[in-house]
Amino acid sequence: MSANSIPFAVRLIGFKPQEIEIFDATFALDQGKGYGYVRLSEDNLQDPDLYIANAEELKALVALSDLRPSDVRPALLVGTPGVALPYPSVERPIRWHRLFDALDKLIEKRADALSRLEASDVVAVPERRRRDRVDIDLTDPAEYQRMRTELPHGGAVLVIDKTPAFRDYIAELLLRNKTEVLWASSEAEAEGACARQRVAVVVVNTSMAEINPYRLCQTVKAIRPSDRTSVIFLVSKSSGYDAELARQAGSDGFLTKPVAAHHFISALKKFMHLPR
Repeated sequence: MSANSIPFAVRLIGFKPQEIEIFDATFALDQGKGYGYVRLSEDNLQDPDLYIANAEELKALVALSDLRPSDVRPALLVGTPGVALPYPSVERPIRWHRLFDALDKLIEKRADALSRLEASDVVAVPERRRRDRVDIDLTDPAEYQRMRTELPHGGAVLVIDKTPAFRDYIAELLLRNKTEVLWASSEAEAEGACARQRVAVVVVNTSMAEINPYRLCQTVKAIRPSDRTSVIFLVSKSSGYDAELARQAGSDGFLTKPVAAHHFISALKKFMHLPR
């Protein structure tokens, strides 16, 4: 891609599998002003740079509203929504050059917003009521149960990795967030750590040849089920990561290496309360 070596990450909301495949294929053609775009898979825990939502799916609009898009993390609608929402949109059937033009404008607006924040030394905190909300609840009962389940307070982060540089990086990061970090370099060490004390999140480097990450995921979740331990996989682009096996094992998602600090902390916050 001509303008950026790293593509902007897009989270699709409310699209059917066939249409998702078309998005993937079209993003791979590297259209637009040289900005690259890539879709985040459903179990990828990385925060997106922007959202694209199916405006003709009411549940997608509700989900988008809950995510609270902003100038820093903007949203684009595909189709005509049945309710008024303050997001730009492109019509159906999709004319891809128009969609890329709309994405490029959002990315440029995002860059301006980030520059202003950096210049003013202000941290952006989304306000719950800053945007109009879709007051229609289509939540499934199972999703209600997940939302009502409080995130664990306390508990350590267990990292299964034996790379010294990565260990130092994570240790410093979690020290700044006042979170205890444990280390393991084998399945036996990981199982022992989970048996001895409460572990909120297990982070597994799937590139370690001596570890079966899927088996380990099932094992640590079964040791102390009342602790509701979450498992995050760290995946390299060259590894043979199997998303279906990961889901069957009960994995809570993955992050692609190398992992940026803000993506790592954001992923942890999805599964545990970090001390302030």
